[in-house]
Amino acid sequence: MRHEEINNPVFWLQDAGFSAYLIGNQVRDRLLNIETDKSDVDIATNAKPKQIMSVLKKSSIIPASVDEKFGVVSFRHNSISYEVTTFRRDIYNGDFGHIKRYPDFIKFVQVAAEDAVRRDLTINAIYLNPRTGKHLDYVGGLKDIDSKIIRVIGEPDIRFQEDPIRLLRVVRFKHLLNFKYDPKTLGALKQYAHLIKKISPSVVKKEFLKIQSLSNYSSARKELKNFGLIQTL
Repeated sequence: MRHEEINNPVFWLQDAGFSAYLIGNQVRDRLLNIETDKSDVDIATNAKPKQIMSVLKKSSIIPASVDEKFGVVSFRHNSISYEVTTFRRDIYNGDFGHIKRYPDFIKFVQVAAEDAVRRDLTINAIYLNPRTGKHLDYVGGLKDIDSKIIRVIGEPDIRFQEDPIRLLRVVRFKHLLNFKYDPKTLGALKQYAHLIKKISPSVVKKEFLKIQSLSNYSSARKELKNFGLIQTL
């Protein structure tokens, strides 16, 4: 995939006066000089959904889906899937007796620094302005990429209780990239592995299919069983 092509929607938002950055797999892969996913691009912006839709309309693009509550606008352009998300804070009430997977409150914010802390892994929370080539890193993602570390943002025991599907995502990215676990993340992963049973089987299956597609699936499978994340495979 040519980087210039996937940069265009970022430029559309910037030219309309908004802050906009690439985030997630495209940024991580550029830093690692690899390509793990050619067809999915994530963009973070301070534009709200209606503003994002207005910008897309100028380029004759109709969104495939819009979630105004979570600030997510999805669309396809030149055979590439884009997900544009408004900077936000995810607020949980701290009661994890009932797993909901989603925050109790959403608050849209204006700066990437506030958005970064809600994301799952440090290596996936690096913002890239493709126009300037500058990276914004508020959670130590650049250092963890250099050290090949998988680290949950914030307190891993809290983050896993907020959304236990993160347990599987941690394992997937570890094996996708051949990285190693941050010790604190690994400890919490083992402690809270049982929470995966509270997640809908359909949601677990979707994440597990991504793990099955890994070239080193056998080692990931062994680790999942050792952690007790998957009882029967």
